[in-house]
Amino acid sequence: MNSDALLENGRVLRVRTCPNTRELGGYTTPHGPTRRHRFLRSGSTSGIIASDLDLLRAWGVDHTLDLRSLGESPLVTCRMAHQDWIKWLNVPLFDYDLSAPSMPPVRPTDNYLVTGYLHMLTSHAAICRIFNFFAEANRTECILFHCAAGIDRTGVLAMLLLGLVDVERWQIIADYGYSFGDIPEVNALAQGKQIDSARVSSMLTIRLDTIATVYDTVIHEHGSVREFLSSCGISSATLDAVSEHLLEA
Repeated sequence: MNSDALLENGRVLRVRTCPNTRELGGYTTPHGPTRRHRFLRSGSTSGIIASDLDLLRAWGVDHTLDLRSLGESPLVTCRMAHQDWIKWLNVPLFDYDLSAPSMPPVRPTDNYLVTGYLHMLTSHAAICRIFNFFAEANRTECILFHCAAGIDRTGVLAMLLLGLVDVERWQIIADYGYSFGDIPEVNALAQGKQIDSARVSSMLTIRLDTIATVYDTVIHEHGSVREFLSSCGISSATLDAVSEHLLEA
């Protein structure tokens, strides 16, 4: 497969009927770059059509983790759950979709996103199940993880995966921010560079501040993402297996 033909800006996978599908490969770490075709993040797969399912299968996807709550009927609405070539698991990471249209709008004075994300991180049993599922994948297999919009629950999990292998802080923040802005703009903001403020939406800056606050809280409280995951009860062997799966050989 010609990976470059399917990726925009080296990051966004063109899957028309599965929103916000992005690669976690290609990030810089002290241990070498993260590997493509190992982890994909996305929004809901409920509306995905057959040709896009074929695309994901060709990309290597054969494991799917659905992070939605039971109230969102994941077994019924996740089309990946009904493919005989997929190993599917649902692990609810939060009670509801923080980005659903019915939720209150995000304002500069609100902190419910930070509160919600930190609450997700108290779900130690769920996080253990998730990383055990990841660790079971073979080296050549690709795991797609998603929630409803591919933003909140998916974003927190992506932060943990990238943090586990010591991706730079700004890249972790940027990976989350790509859901809200263009890649060059997000990269500049995540690195603290000055850009034309008239072009930057308040939603993007609020969101970047949100994930930065959550990530910094984890580091302040635990020293590293790996130590946080260890505190959830995840074994060193499991963390090593997930790290090796994400990193280049």
